[in-house]
Amino acid sequence: MIKYSPLFHRTRLKLAGTYAGVMGCLLGLCGLGLYQVVVHDYRESIDQGLESVAGAIRDAIEPHLDHTEAWQQVSRQFSLTLCTPEQTCAVAASDLDPLVKAASPVNYYLRLLNLRNRPIALGGSNLERIPQTSGTVYLQTLTNSSGLRFRQISLPLSHNGYRWGYVQVGRSLVDFDHHLHSLRWSLLLGLPLVVALIAGSSWWLSGLAMRPMYASYRQMQQFTSDAAHEFRTPLTAMRSTIEAVQQTHLRQACCPNHPLGEVAKVLEVLQRQSMRLSQLVNDLLLLASIEHREPIDYSQPCELDDIIRDLIEELAFLAVQARVSLTLAPPEGSEAGLAEGVTVPLRVLGHEDQLYRLFSNLIINGIQATAPGGYVTVALSRVDQRAVVQISDTGAGIDPTDLPHLFDRFYRVHQDRSRDTGGSGLGLAIARAIVQAHQGSIQVRSTPGQGSQFIVRLPID
Repeated sequence: MIKYSPLFHRTRLKLAGTYAGVMGCLLGLCGLGLYQVVVHDYRESIDQGLESVAGAIRDAIEPHLDHTEAWQQVSRQFSLTLCTPEQTCAVAASDLDPLVKAASPVNYYLRLLNLRNRPIALGGSNLERIPQTSGTVYLQTLTNSSGLRFRQISLPLSHNGYRWGYVQVGRSLVDFDHHLHSLRWSLLLGLPLVVALIAGSSWWLSGLAMRPMYASYRQMQQFTSDAAHEFRTPLTAMRSTIEAVQQTHLRQACCPNHPLGEVAKVLEVLQRQSMRLSQLVNDLLLLASIEHREPIDYSQPCELDDIIRDLIEELAFLAVQARVSLTLAPPEGSEAGLAEGVTVPLRVLGHEDQLYRLFSNLIINGIQATAPGGYVTVALSRVDQRAVVQISDTGAGIDPTDLPHLFDRFYRVHQDRSRDTGGSGLGLAIARAIVQAHQGSIQVRSTPGQGSQFIVRLPID
């Protein structure tokens, strides 16, 4: 099984999550559309059944509207017993509550209304709970006092060419609501399961798709590492040669056509550029070793406060040259839950040289970003089980559009800074890689014109 780097792992997670989210939305829309189609078709079938039954009853009753005995014969053909509103209909025990029992064959009711919409004859049980309506409304849905729903159709009755009244036929929607309830739960429970299966499949497929890219990325990393190693040997030889020339040949007037001052300047330029190339090679090698997950011992106990104090002393000369005040102080206030300061040594498990490089990069960046007369403050504290290091400066700050790319390789907020400082654009990328290798986090806050603050959190031993 391929173990991807954090960058590829996050990319794979985003790909799988985005695909699963899009498919989940599409399936949700499809499920909603399917539900609407089923509801529409089911309602259409119920309405067609009501139309068929009501039409048959109307055709059978209209010729015998003057004979109430004929009404009873017609109603019995549909398993109904007609009675007047003042009477109590005698119903068989098996047909006592057909409106509630969806499985009962007697799930219809019948009402005959006069032209004033008053019931003349009723058929079916629990009719007293169903609200009376006008016969002029063709199709409608009713709800009784118990919350049960009914679908009702009204057809006009004519006798001898005159409007006689209305026949209303309805049926319970208990079975309809039960089926829709089951369908809704099936969709609601099935959709997360399907999305989970899609997420698992997309995770597996994204892994397959990223294998060639990851292999190419590893080859590029290996090439970077190999090239850096190859560069190191000639650079070392070049630096040694320059130093030898400076120490010996400049003492001897070996170049009569050029003043010794000119030769010294040329050698200084060569030495500065060779040192810059050497630093770039070392940075590339460090990044390659961290990202390749080479076997490095991160279990060394490191006194974090000692590292910070040593760096303050070591970089004090650089701060003096830049006319910047570099101080070690506790964090101001209690923002983000920070403590009031460090009273006992803070010990973390990690690689001391890498931690030294991490905070050295951040402090040097703060000094270089601060104008003469400004301040760079380093604060060390403990929050829960984490050591928190804050490096704050009073420089020009960072534009919000630059913050998302701040830790990218070779990204510079100010493109001309490297000419003055010799930076390679890898310092913050190295800082983030070291923090991640130590299972920590790094955060930056900045306000243009007011300065920046880098916050590093590392787990305490």
